[in-house]
Amino acid sequence: MAVDPALLEIAAEWRPQRPGPRRPKDIPEALVEPDWMGLRVLAVVGGGQAVFVHEGEAIVVPAELPEALLEAFTAFDALIEGRLTTKALQSDEGITLPEVPVERPSILIPKRIGGGKDDPFVRVRDHERLARMEAPGVLAALVDGARHAFVATDLLWLDGTALDDIPLLERKRLLDTVLDETYLIRVGTYVLDTTLQTQVTWASMGFRDLHYRSRNSRYLAGEENPDCAVAAPPTSTSQGRR
Repeated sequence: MAVDPALLEIAAEWRPQRPGPRRPKDIPEALVEPDWMGLRVLAVVGGGQAVFVHEGEAIVVPAELPEALLEAFTAFDALIEGRLTTKALQSDEGITLPEVPVERPSILIPKRIGGGKDDPFVRVRDHERLARMEAPGVLAALVDGARHAFVATDLLWLDGTALDDIPLLERKRLLDTVLDETYLIRVGTYVLDTTLQTQVTWASMGFRDLHYRSRNSRYLAGEENPDCAVAAPPTSTSQGRR
């Protein structure tokens, strides 16, 4: 058996949704999760095979990764969004991430009070640009056989049914039911936006960004989603919702 060609075609046309320019405090009933960095991919699982797709192309990964995903998968077929990352394999202790410079052409940045990297527009733009800058290095490392984990963050298709119009919280709950976590296969953690201490802890663990998505949001493939935001994690609970 093999992966359904129709499912592979859907995956080839898929592009991730993008966060909108709203502040986290303006996202209603937000679920918050860390950004795992690495490479954003769509895992296609079914027919006894698992394929990882990035920017419409199946990519080369170490053989242990699709094998681990198949062992962890408990349904018939699925499209699972996530990250191929080394972050999930690191110890929580002593994690420091190098600051990757992101060029910001001054002509594109409104010169007003409140601008800079805390401005939602600037933060989203820098987040997307940084992901593009880092992708070639991750792809090369995967070809060379470097060990990465797959951190699943969303479920977009399950057993013949598209889930993009299902609320996020329900997609998260379904995701928990179709993957058994292992060393190489993880299900991304998330908390309510009121759980500030966890968000502060994520900052101390070296996570650069947090994603804020409304629990009732739908998935808008290839589009900017106004019910999603990205921001740096708070470094203190006194910061409150930003």
